Amino acid sequence: MGRSYVTAVSAVCVALFLCVFAFRANAEWNHIDDVPVGRYTGIATLVGDPEARGAGVAVVFRVQGWRYEATFYGADAWRVRNRMQGESVLMSATRERWEGGVPRYKLVRHVAGRLVDVDLGGDWTQGSALTRATNRLRRLIAHGASVLPPAEASLLVGLVIGDDRGQPRAMRTAFRDAGLSHLTAVSGQNIVFVLAVFAPAITRMKPRARLVGTLAVLATFTLMTRAEPSVLRAAGMAAVSAVVFATGGKVAAGRALLASSALLVLADPFLAWSVGFWLSFTATGGLVVVGPRCDSWLRRSRCPGFVVAPLAASVAAQLATLPILIFVFGRIAVWGLVANLLAVPVAGAVMLAGLPLCLVAGLMGGPIATLLTSPLLLGVRWVWWVAEIVARLPS
Repeated sequence: MGRSYVTAVSAVCVALFLCVFAFRANAEWNHIDDVPVGRYTGIATLVGDPEARGAGVAVVFRVQGWRYEATFYGADAWRVRNRMQGESVLMSATRERWEGGVPRYKLVRHVAGRLVDVDLGGDWTQGSALTRATNRLRRLIAHGASVLPPAEASLLVGLVIGDDRGQPRAMRTAFRDAGLSHLTAVSGQNIVFVLAVFAPAITRMKPRARLVGTLAVLATFTLMTRAEPSVLRAAGMAAVSAVVFATGGKVAAGRALLASSALLVLADPFLAWSVGFWLSFTATGGLVVVGPRCDSWLRRSRCPGFVVAPLAASVAAQLATLPILIFVFGRIAVWGLVANLLAVPVAGAVMLAGLPLCLVAGLMGGPIATLLTSPLLLGVRWVWWVAEIVARLPS
């Protein structure tokens, strides 16, 4: 009787969730179809950071609550390339709908149209205090990493805050072919390391202040990493766990994953169209469901103890994400398990130490910055070499 009751309640909750999600998704679709078009003159605010696209620079602006993409070339590209999310400028442009409907990867970011014939004003405003703070942190991290060679610096910034815009195309290809692209996409591993950095201060607080501090760290890191779908999933799961823990309870990892993901897709239904969100959700689900079984099987097989945990985690995550990789990309990294075993432990150490060391290096500069980042250089090169070597293996 008890099990039947739980099953019935669960079925009702799932049905209710699907109904609410369908209503929210339909409302968002209808809303984005009504995007305003025509000439506009006024304030435009950057959403996300500019990205190189061929010979130009692509940016997304928020205009009167709507998001539009614009591509700049020549002198205008140089004017916007170093701008950051949250900064605003006076602009005159023509707003247009996407031809043939909104592309899915743009839909995930709520980019409803494009801007053409753009004329930018001269002065930029820096945004709110929180925007200025998070942008300053990103600049400090990038400045601290800049004492390394350009390619290694771009990879270090990618590992620490998920900013892979400066990585050479060959590096991105190698990481993709080796099955290591997830290392430069902020995920639960980064969240754990960031909380570990602030743990000495947070754990000394009273329970209520500890919760506020934890949520503040999660919110700041989420904004600093530009709230990508994977970091939203990870931060949401951590926030649910922190709230439950602060109330004196405990929540299983699987329930925290389901609860946080459900809340996120209700708040933003377009996350359900995000491949990054799918991969983050399924990889975490694999760690929760398949990981312990892999761990037990490896221990019974007398696998060396020091490789049991990383091997079980890699196998679980790759098995869980395999259907998506095949369905969406039509390919898998055959040697990905080997690459992850070799690269993930070192990449984790770089993530853990990289945030504070890059911040201090950015503040100090000079020989001190070089000294602080020299251990990170070794770790970054190891991860890069693993990706390059594994990507060249026959598949």
